[in-house]
Amino acid sequence: MAEPLPALSDADLETLHAALDPLLAGFGEGECCLDDASAFLARLGLATTAGADGVASPLMQWLESWRQAGGNRQTLRLMVTTLLAERGPAGAAGSAPGA
Repeated sequence: MAEPLPALSDADLETLHAALDPLLAGFGEGECCLDDASAFLARLGLATTAGADGVASPLMQWLESWRQAGGNRQTLRLMVTTLLAERGPAGAAGSAPGA
């Protein structure tokens, strides 16, 4: 059984949502569309947990878990949009459904 994904704050979910934007296609150098999001988070300095040498950040753990499960950018972005919408207006600010 897979380990549960770490909890993310609204700010983390919004950052992940932005990293999954289709406009970032080609941002990463890998073959997977999730490589673009990983590269974007790395560029923001969010690839590893602060103070932990080489430990993947919760955001990167989400991306890697999604990749291993066979997911893609569109489905993860839809899930993140749904989570933000469920958290209420504060969590959904700037996140239009279907974006």
